[in-house]
Formats: sequence, structure tokens, C-alpha cells
Amino acid sequence: VNGVTTTMGIGVTGTGVQRVVLASDDPCQASGIAKSSVVLNVTTSAEVLAISGTTIIYVCGYVATVGGTAPTYQFQYGTGTVCATGTTNLSGVFLPLVGSFQIYNPGMAGFATTAGQALCIATGGTTPSVQGVLTYVRR
Repeated sequence: VNGVTTTMGIGVTGTGVQRVVLASDDPCQASGIAKSSVVLNVTTSAEVLAISGTTIIYVCGYVATVGGTAPTYQFQYGTGTVCATGTTNLSGVFLPLVGSFQIYNPGMAGFATTAGQALCIATGGTTPSVQGVLTYVRR
């Protein structure tokens, strides 16, 4: 009602903890919205998070190391195998130094898919490798 979403049961299972979260709040900043993580273990372009109904995937941050020869990576969304249908770039192409430690933690939703899209990472270079963890919210 009036931009307020009431969420039940976010605390320990069965506690009935109730929190009020403004619908306009950034889901990555809202303490009442649970964050999830997925392991990044990418050696070729890959789907990181599959489509889940009509939800939107908000990327809150990631930490990764990068390997290979002249490796690049870029986040995208779309449908089909490795987001090949309706591919839309969510980030520019990252050109990290081999062996570098990449940290992306803007303290807010850095980028998001549109509803009903998968999150993918496209890689380039010779034997690229992106290893780490990505934190997200799906709403």
C-alpha cells in the first residue's frame, strides 16, 4: 500500500519476524531483504543465474580473480543458451590484468536484468578464467 511492502518470515524460519521494506528501496541496500550468492567458476561464456519466472536479478557486488591470456569479461542478460536471445550488455568489457583481484561492491544495486531474463557472463581472450562469488537479490 502506498509503496510499502510488508515481508513476513524473513527471520529464523518459523519466527514470524515482520519487517517493513519500502518498495522504492534498493534491494541491495535494504536490510529486510535477504541477499544470495552464487559461485563464479567461468572459463567460457556462461549463464550465472537462470531465469526464474518474471523476477529481476539485482547484482549487489562480486569478488573475482581473473586468469588466461588477455582475458576479458562482461555481464549480460537475455534468454536461451548463454543469454544468446535478446542479449543486452549490463556492463562494459572489463580488461583486467591477469591474476588481478576484481572487487565490485558499490553499496547498492550496481546493475539489474529486466524481468524474466537470465544473468550471464561473456568472456574473451585465450583460456579466460573468472573465479569468485557474486552477491545478488532476485525480486
